[in-house]
Amino acid sequence: MTKFTSTERFLSLFTTLRAGEGTAAISLCWQSFALMYAYYLLKVIREPMILAEGSAELKAYTTAAQAVILMFFVVPVFAKSYKKLSSLEAKNHLFRHTLMFFGICLVTFGAAYHAGWHIGIAFYIWLGIFSVVTLALFWAFAADLFNVKAGQRIFPLIAAASALGALLGSGSASYLDQQLGHGGVMFSAAAILLLPWMLCQRVENRILPESRALETQAVSEMPDVLVAGFVMIWRNAYLLRIAAFVIVLNLINTNGEYVLASYVKSQADVVSSMANSASATGDYITQFYSRYFFLVTLLSFGIQLFLVAKIFDRIGVAGAICVLPIVMIINYSLIALIPVLAVVRSAMIFENSVNYSLGTTSRHALFLPVSRDEKYVGKHTIDTFFFRTGDVLSGGLVFLFSAVIGLGTLGFVTINIFLAVLLLIISIGIARRYRTNTRESLGNMPPILGSPLLDLSIKSGESSELQLDRNTFIDPDVGDALKYQAFLSPEERLPTWVKFDSFNRTFRFAPPSNSSGSLTIRVVARDFDGLEAQTSFTLSYSE
Repeated sequence: MTKFTSTERFLSLFTTLRAGEGTAAISLCWQSFALMYAYYLLKVIREPMILAEGSAELKAYTTAAQAVILMFFVVPVFAKSYKKLSSLEAKNHLFRHTLMFFGICLVTFGAAYHAGWHIGIAFYIWLGIFSVVTLALFWAFAADLFNVKAGQRIFPLIAAASALGALLGSGSASYLDQQLGHGGVMFSAAAILLLPWMLCQRVENRILPESRALETQAVSEMPDVLVAGFVMIWRNAYLLRIAAFVIVLNLINTNGEYVLASYVKSQADVVSSMANSASATGDYITQFYSRYFFLVTLLSFGIQLFLVAKIFDRIGVAGAICVLPIVMIINYSLIALIPVLAVVRSAMIFENSVNYSLGTTSRHALFLPVSRDEKYVGKHTIDTFFFRTGDVLSGGLVFLFSAVIGLGTLGFVTINIFLAVLLLIISIGIARRYRTNTRESLGNMPPILGSPLLDLSIKSGESSELQLDRNTFIDPDVGDALKYQAFLSPEERLPTWVKFDSFNRTFRFAPPSNSSGSLTIRVVARDFDGLEAQTSFTLSYSE
């Protein structure tokens, strides 16, 4: 019988695991951590590089250029690559080869920078593509490994590692840049990408049969690779809703950042005026955003580690996808009522923390019950082109409503309230379809009692042990896992001389000498969705 390792016991503090799942889970955590750590190292050097070669307007234009390149080059190339590699038995080829390609690109950029070339614009565009492509592909790979039940349990752990990578990457990037320079940071990030590259095969080989993804029917023959992802989304109402969700979500979030920036700039001007110093404006803004991003990253990590798995446990992925729109409605309504910087700052910290933790994990989990083609081509198209489309549309709205119409910040807050209501409506539609897809692939059934426990008699003053058979309780759902608890009937705590190891389902008894009596002990097995089965036995002890 497979027993829980010490690592699996630790990870089980944050979610529900099966014995033997720890190796694959921790390997995926390392991959997720390394990707985000490398990205945040590069993100810090991206801004000064492009601003040194141009203006803030140039930065905005390169963001639009990213969307164009994604649509007309990256998405078709990805679809063609997937079509070529999808017939191979191993699932890691596409992810592994993509990592290798981006690693070579980083080494090339580092060499070009040391040679004195002006690479700021090219690097800015490349990094935007790198971030959306690698993260979309990593989560598609993870969704391709696990079935729905296993993915719901393990994804929160992977996302927590991702949040930790972002936290540590953003915290150490400035120091590394001072020590190594921009080129050295690029070489360091390329070396870090070797870790997820090396772990690809190990992860795939260590997935338990009970946790492995079910074979889902592929979609019909993909059309021309130039439009394959877009046609796939257009034909599938579920994917179309997710694409709409991503666009509206980015519209709201980018508008919210514009509102925050407006309040910060106004406050910075006040501080500068009071200090009678032009440099005070820049100092205030730098200090504000430094603290702001740190608090967002720290809070999102805390939510991811301690709350996301519990929220999935309570309301499932379908319920979790609706949480962020509700938070946004409350946030922007509060800002409209109390339009001061302290409220805007607190609301945006909370919104972004929920978005980067629960929101992001929920969006990735939405692809667990779809076909393999949709996990890769459909998800990649949504996470790249449609993700950037929201940014571009927001930039257009800001220009139209602020520069042309002259709409103030409270006007943008009002627009965001209506957009958040629209996002909630889209979320409800996604949740309904997710439940339907999940029921079609895996319905949730409660655990069943496989073999009742027999009454037990032991001697006082001696130690004894009872190991529950793994078939004492059986969960009929593929990929689900059970948590065990033991009580005195009805629900009192066990006496100190009765110990229950819930991981390995083992009782240890050590009744005091010269004692006698009997206890009725109830054992409960609960699945990830909270459904449970129970049994009880009588323990008699005497001299």
